[in-house]
Amino acid sequence: MIDAKIYNRAGELIGTRLHLDDGRITKITDEADNPTKVLLPGFVDVHCHGGGGKSFPDDPDLDSIRTAALTHRKTGTTRLVASLVSMADPLPAIEALVEACEAGLLSGIHMEGPYVSPHKAGAQNPAVIREPDLDELASWLKAGKGWILTMTIAPETPGADKAARLLLSHGARPSWGHTVATTKQAREAIAAANKAAEELGVPAPAQTATHLFNAMPGLAHREPGPVRELMAAGKRGECAVEIIGDGVHIDLDLVSDVLGILDDPEYPAGMLITDAMAGAGMPDGDYQLGALAVTIAHGTATLTGTDTIAGGTSTIADQVRLLAKRGADLPMIVRAACLAPLLALHLSAPDIAVGEELEAVLLDENYEVETVWRGGEEVTD
Repeated sequence: MIDAKIYNRAGELIGTRLHLDDGRITKITDEADNPTKVLLPGFVDVHCHGGGGKSFPDDPDLDSIRTAALTHRKTGTTRLVASLVSMADPLPAIEALVEACEAGLLSGIHMEGPYVSPHKAGAQNPAVIREPDLDELASWLKAGKGWILTMTIAPETPGADKAARLLLSHGARPSWGHTVATTKQAREAIAAANKAAEELGVPAPAQTATHLFNAMPGLAHREPGPVRELMAAGKRGECAVEIIGDGVHIDLDLVSDVLGILDDPEYPAGMLITDAMAGAGMPDGDYQLGALAVTIAHGTATLTGTDTIAGGTSTIADQVRLLAKRGADLPMIVRAACLAPLLALHLSAPDIAVGEELEAVLLDENYEVETVWRGGEEVTD
């Protein structure tokens, strides 16, 4: 029996007492009187490069992948998509991540690059950034065995529309980012992806946006650029928009504003992501992301010797706590952390409902993680 304010992933308060039998939910009632804890569905992170000292791009073996995945799972992220970075040859990493997906450690793969802008490389290795090569991309998708769900592409890159169509034909989606696109270029790329998805019979949304604001031009009043276009597409149900809510990448008030604009009880388009690298869940120190050295100081990861942010060090639980304690609407946060990512990538996970195995995270009165369940069992390591 669990006494807590119980929310489903649509952000609805559905009770205060949950009854379990062998890990399966048998009853949800309002019997508990003003519980201080909160029970939420398991979090979903669709953009994560690693954690626990292990990096998905750099440590392509099952034990390392398990360490990274469980670092996030034990803090409530019960569904995780592993992200790569721009690489000369991502095939070994793809093959290792496919094995982890088939083993149930991961929910899919996100390729961040290499078809991005060298002018907005961020923590991507500029030496391997290149224009789309459809034969190359097809070989990666074949190796991915259907587990590649998204790929970050700069919309202005020559051939981006053809690459997007190829992704969609394999059940994956383009994720627009690491870009210097103009308003017109972003608008045309979004429209082309929508058209390709319609022709191929791919359900909406046809695309996602890679960490809104980061590694793209800022919003300007005469040339709004990709930020405005991606948000507008999100409002139309054509795009799911990633945003990093760690308070480092983006001001937390702006994160709340964007989530509020894109929020909808049934089809929220704003989703919290970590962009976490190997240093998530680890102390300050020196780490690796792709071919680039990263230093974490005071919890912030930057390319060594620069002030360029190099991924995140938070978990989704950290972001939920930061936003909730700041006064952001809790149902909105729940939708951004639990529902929007599932809808965006057409993933499945059990909700908190009678008859389901418990997959949830229990937070105390300070929104700190107390207990995590997956498959009806407590996650302990």
